[in-house]
Amino acid sequence: MKKLRGRSLPQVRRFNRSLVLQTIRAHSPISRIELTELTTLTPTTITSLVDEFIKYGLVKEIGNIKGGVGRSRTLISINSEAYYVLGIDLARTSISAGIVDLAGNLLTVKRVSSDLNQHFPVTLNTLEETIHSLLDEISSQIKEKIIAIGIGSPGPLSPSKGVIISPPNFTGWSNIPLKEIMEREFGLPTFIENDAKACALGERWFGCCKNTDNFVYLAVGTGVGAGIIIDGDIYRGEGELAGEIGHTTIDINGPRCSCGNYGCLEIYTSVISLIDRIEKEEGLKSLIRDGHIETLSSFYRSAREGNIRAVEILNDYCFWVGVGVVNIINTLSPSAVVLGREALINGSDLIIPRVEKVVTERSFFTTSQQTRILASSIGQDTGVIGAATIALQEFYKSPYEMIKNKNK
Repeated sequence: MKKLRGRSLPQVRRFNRSLVLQTIRAHSPISRIELTELTTLTPTTITSLVDEFIKYGLVKEIGNIKGGVGRSRTLISINSEAYYVLGIDLARTSISAGIVDLAGNLLTVKRVSSDLNQHFPVTLNTLEETIHSLLDEISSQIKEKIIAIGIGSPGPLSPSKGVIISPPNFTGWSNIPLKEIMEREFGLPTFIENDAKACALGERWFGCCKNTDNFVYLAVGTGVGAGIIIDGDIYRGEGELAGEIGHTTIDINGPRCSCGNYGCLEIYTSVISLIDRIEKEEGLKSLIRDGHIETLSSFYRSAREGNIRAVEILNDYCFWVGVGVVNIINTLSPSAVVLGREALINGSDLIIPRVEKVVTERSFFTTSQQTRILASSIGQDTGVIGAATIALQEFYKSPYEMIKNKNK
């Protein structure tokens, strides 16, 4: 728990409010007595704050359970329908937008194919049209309760400034003040984050690493990056640029990367590189489909059926993913490494065992024994859920401030 020494009473109250609301979210349903035990706050403080939350409609009482000596305890839970956030996932070949409630449930999602490797004004037009179209499709009751926007985008970017700096795969994207642009267009507080970091927080709140304090999310998609969770929160590093593992060198004599360096991990492990190998293989060209996910699904099916060349390519691909995972484990010794994004959709059963084999063979024995290798449990929606979680995190920090701004 953070130290509060030297803080004013309003600051302490704000901290306690966020702590209790976050604890209810993470452990719903929960009793007031359990809240006292988990937060170490006094029963009087817990009662006061819970009463506040009920008044604002943020939590609700959902029933009773028998306690000790015949006593019953009233359970409380987050009122998931009190407010909603908009989660936006910007990928190289698509834009996805979804409505997510306070408990992390995805109500609806809209996906649009869009080549983000083009000048920003074109992409911005597609992005705004996608969001407006989504908002037109939902009920007015839900629309009125949307309280913030979260955006996950390839980096490098600055979350604190709300600026996308210069993604290597996005031509014409340079110092884009996306937060400012979106707030002006939609009138909602907007928060941006590197997509891998956003996915990591999504898994921390709602996925396979719920309440796990130290793990790494490895995003294996059109680009490759990592979201690092340390002590339960995103580690951004100096300049907010931590996690660009896709641009670490694994072969000093390797081919040139889009970032300008040579032999980067991304060259060997992105879905672009995997699909490029499939396209170049005469016996596998028939597996190519219109979209990346569709092509990979066809490829994975061929590997499951025993196509020798498909299996060889898959083994080689997983070797390099495994090398990236080994470097993560040997450097950070996390509780888990979660693999996600396009490469894992419909293929996790093939990839995870092969990566585990590389980890067993190449990492320090004691370290690898402590680290679980997992597939994202959120799946195809991990980008939208992750982006939404960035906005939800800000809401849970200062709920009343956001509510007041919404009602202005």
